[in-house]
Amino acid sequence: MLSVVIPAYNEELVLPRCLQSLRNQDYRGEYEVIVVDNDSTDGTAEVARRSGATVIHCGQKGVACAREAGLQSARGEIVVQCDADSVMPGDWLSKIARHFETHTEDAGLSGDVHYQGEPLWHRPFSRINRGINQISYHWLRRPMSMLAANFAVKREALIAAGGYNLDLPGCGDEVGLLHRLARVGRISYDPHLIVETSSRRFRGRFWQFVISDLLYSTALGLIFQRITKGPAKASRKDVREEAFARRAHSLTPTLIYAILIVLVLLFGALAYGFFVPTTEAFGKVYFATKTHDKVVALTFDDGPNEPYTSQVLDILQQYDVKATFFVVGKNVDYYPETTRRIVAEGHVLGNHSWDHKVMQPIVDVQNLDLARSQATIKRVAGVEPHLFRPPFGHKTPWGLEQLKDHGMVVVTWSVSAGNPGQPLPSIIAQRVIKRAKSGAIILLHDGNETIHGADRSNTVASLPLIIEILTREGYTFVTVPELLKVEPYLH
Repeated sequence: MLSVVIPAYNEELVLPRCLQSLRNQDYRGEYEVIVVDNDSTDGTAEVARRSGATVIHCGQKGVACAREAGLQSARGEIVVQCDADSVMPGDWLSKIARHFETHTEDAGLSGDVHYQGEPLWHRPFSRINRGINQISYHWLRRPMSMLAANFAVKREALIAAGGYNLDLPGCGDEVGLLHRLARVGRISYDPHLIVETSSRRFRGRFWQFVISDLLYSTALGLIFQRITKGPAKASRKDVREEAFARRAHSLTPTLIYAILIVLVLLFGALAYGFFVPTTEAFGKVYFATKTHDKVVALTFDDGPNEPYTSQVLDILQQYDVKATFFVVGKNVDYYPETTRRIVAEGHVLGNHSWDHKVMQPIVDVQNLDLARSQATIKRVAGVEPHLFRPPFGHKTPWGLEQLKDHGMVVVTWSVSAGNPGQPLPSIIAQRVIKRAKSGAIILLHDGNETIHGADRSNTVASLPLIIEILTREGYTFVTVPELLKVEPYLH
């Protein structure tokens, strides 16, 4: 038998959807739904009773207290956790039951959560958490964290682990519980066991989330877990009724060290997603493609820039090679004839921002830069690019989301010649040839941001070497849209 335990405090508006999703389960075995009314002042209990759920009262505030009360009332061999604002797919309980039937040695099973209307700033945290759990489970055979809104555990294992801990005000028991259960039996992680839940807990400010959830709850739970060598005593009071400022007090030196560690990890993850061109931590980015064909795509950034863009075009015409030019809007406005020649000779135009500012991905939250550069390219060349390459390859979650909303395909690169500094032509060619693989997107520069006439003579001189040697090695040159099988322009 399965026992689904739902802690609820003033949830009469969202609870019906949760309970309806549980009534719609395809599981044919016996299961009960227990709603723990955590001293609500609205109609939560009545809503639960009308749905046929078992309602018990818990006067001691806190999610851990409510879950403990649910545990004490549960009759099932498997205790299943979810939140009152979650919606479960129809096969949720069936998947959980099958897992424990086929993995009899497991103590618990952790799944994943998708947040409805999740804020842009929180999405990288979700992606990072999923990635860490997948890597940890693959290598260490246990997830690094669990989401209380989607977790199932054997009742006997939960009791053997000491149940939920109630003595540490303001913190959830997720960290300590996962650690203690791992001593009892294996904790599995299934990324395909997914529930949808509200993103209301993230609708405050970014720093409130960092201080309240990441630092106070997570770090404090880790500290008590290590100091006590046992249960991380915890009673997580409802975050919606307590201001985070009242909870972040009495910082011990140990807590300060933990905060510093979390901050380093947090900003390290954010920096990785922002600076590394090939990472998809914040959203979908194309930097290469998998193919058995020996094809590569030449791309040129920061143009048009004369006389060098025309010299590049002359060489491409000589070798009958088509390329993709990620142009800067301001330069397009300055060199309209060169821009039109790029299109006329069968090459593809991509958008590379209006003026290539280093802060553009961070501060341009409404993508006004994109609109301005798109409009300029369309006015000059008569086409509206489908491809966008962020300046320096820098990405933000809100920037990628906005680009997705505008139908843009974000393209970075897998091979860079490092030619903004203009090393010798032989060095530029050697770097490209050495790193080129099937499906690679090669980065070269025919301009330098918005500096008109910037010297790109070494890049021009390296281009025949790159084309000739890669051609001898059996490679064919295609445009980025051909490589990715996408349309070059918006219609």
